[in-house]
Amino acid sequence: MAGFGAAIRGISKILLNKGKKTSSTISSVKPGKKLKQKRDIQDNVVSDKDKVMKNLDAEGKLSVRTKVPLKDTNKKISKILD
Repeated sequence: MAGFGAAIRGISKILLNKGKKTSSTISSVKPGKKLKQKRDIQDNVVSDKDKVMKNLDAEGKLSVRTKVPLKDTNKKISKILD
């Protein structure tokens, strides 16, 4: 019978906490800052990279794509502007 009382207490705790509708992670999300500036700079980087890659052969293009990934460049631009 001792285990039965513990089970009831556990169920009552679950039922009492059921009313909470939001989680703590929702309140921790921060809105983006300077999004237009970041996007404009990222677009400029992409267009400049395309201009440079026009003059390269297939091996050179592959080298640029692998050694300077665009997503890493965009992350760095984002951090600079923050």
